[in-house]
Amino acid sequence: MNSLKKKATSGVIWSSIDKSFTMLIQFVFGIILARLLVPKDYGLIGMITIFITISQAIVESGFSRALIQKKDADQLDYSTTFFFNFLISILVYLILYFTSSLIADFYVQPLLADLVKVVGLNVIISSIAIIQRTILIKKIDFKTQAIVNIIAGIGGALIGIGFAVSGFGVWSLVFQYLSRNFITSVLFWIMNDWRPTLVFSLASLKRLFNFGSKILASTLLYAAFQNIYLVIIGKVYKSEELGYYTRATLFKQIPATLVTTIIQNVTFPILVSVIEDDTQVKKIMRRSIKLTAFLIFPMAVSLIVFAHPLVLILLTEKWLPTVILLQILAVGVIFFPVNSINTNFINAKGRSDLFLKLEIINNVLTIMAIAFTYRFGMTIIAIGYVSVSCIGFFTYAYYSGKFIAYSGVKQIIDMFPYALVSIIVTILSSFIWKLVDNQTLYLLGGIITSILGYILCSYILKFKELEDIKNIITTKIKK
Repeated sequence: MNSLKKKATSGVIWSSIDKSFTMLIQFVFGIILARLLVPKDYGLIGMITIFITISQAIVESGFSRALIQKKDADQLDYSTTFFFNFLISILVYLILYFTSSLIADFYVQPLLADLVKVVGLNVIISSIAIIQRTILIKKIDFKTQAIVNIIAGIGGALIGIGFAVSGFGVWSLVFQYLSRNFITSVLFWIMNDWRPTLVFSLASLKRLFNFGSKILASTLLYAAFQNIYLVIIGKVYKSEELGYYTRATLFKQIPATLVTTIIQNVTFPILVSVIEDDTQVKKIMRRSIKLTAFLIFPMAVSLIVFAHPLVLILLTEKWLPTVILLQILAVGVIFFPVNSINTNFINAKGRSDLFLKLEIINNVLTIMAIAFTYRFGMTIIAIGYVSVSCIGFFTYAYYSGKFIAYSGVKQIIDMFPYALVSIIVTILSSFIWKLVDNQTLYLLGGIITSILGYILCSYILKFKELEDIKNIITTKIKK
């Protein structure tokens, strides 16, 4: 158990480094690109996001989760999956290539045909690194992943900015995306010693697909219905308005993705290893939920309170319509990482069928929300999106309550102290700094004061998560 704890601690440290630096890179360079480009450029990319996301899900086919879940996965399993993923990626790319004109016609945007053909190359590029990444996750080796992602993030961002400065417009975003993923794939092969062998087993493929197919179906449903908002907005509204929505989404995804990926990547392999021990599973779940709440609430509340100066200062006035959308979507940030912990638990038990069932339920709710809101403008659409996230939390938490007596209500009770402290500290900080008639000072002073106030209150109230993070950092420094 000590070895498991050591791996989990190391995983949290390096996963945190990975996501923190990756998000910082995306945030800083994303601001530079947003200032160089116009909302329409982001809107065009938003229109094709659903097709690329679905294509990548098909290529991966749920095998990554299946291989992690299978404790005795061997070279035959890895090689079979590698060749299957690569062949599927070529087939998927050909489909994208020959349907690109139909996508362009749907949105009445001729440029999209060429964009799809080029961006679609990523499904092939990414396929060659799926197994490399999966093996590292299974080993809980997040150090290698952190190094790769940071290097690739910086390289891709610099290439994108170079094209933007040269006047390539929307193509700057395309080349940034492709170059980052190309560098990632190359580095994974360099830094991981696994290589495929010329073997292929239909029996292995069938066994893995039995679990992975349900993950695939769930992933496809999630990708389709989460991105259906981009399709509807792109079709019904102007590309500029889709640009505002995608920029708000990117901002709110920073805390959501940061916390979710750290917790999800670490907890899934750990839960798999102890899944037969309900007491231990519940303990891990509670610690994960509390740590998630401790991290996510101050981030989400700060986004809501300081959205206006954040957008105005970083992106300039041309992006101000993003503010209200960001404030609404930030509410949903709270549920995203918590939902991931509950789905990790379900998948760790090998119940991908339940995962699929829950995805279907939540996607039906998504369709209903879109049907009721798409006619009433961007603000109402965003409210509908967040409402589905709130309801989705209770559907995912239902099975945690059923299997280990850790229901959604109990999870909310565990999260409540962090929410309350975050709201009080951030609002007080905002009131204090509003007395300063300077947007930059208001933003910087407000956020810094909020962080310090939150840490101080956490110390006074003896939040164990503060001590946990301190111990992790101290242990890493000593090493």
